[in-house]
Amino acid sequence: MIRTAIAGGAAVYGAIMVVQALQRPSAAAGAIAAALLLAAAGILLWSGDEHRLKRVEMALLWCCAALFLVYGLLASGGVI
Repeated sequence: MIRTAIAGGAAVYGAIMVVQALQRPSAAAGAIAAALLLAAAGILLWSGDEHRLKRVEMALLWCCAALFLVYGLLASGGVI
């Protein structure tokens, strides 16, 4: 049930990205990149390899933490 809910949410976000890309052609590249990331996440979620799923989840968690750290450093340094 959780996989179905996540797939439905990804489909809704994908539709929103398509609409945004059509309304704002300047944002089309970002919308396409985000849609590809959603598709990759969906494919990974539906795969049966639990070890790979856990490894990718941990890598993404560390990427999020690192990006938050970089943002904090840039904000405190006055760059952003």
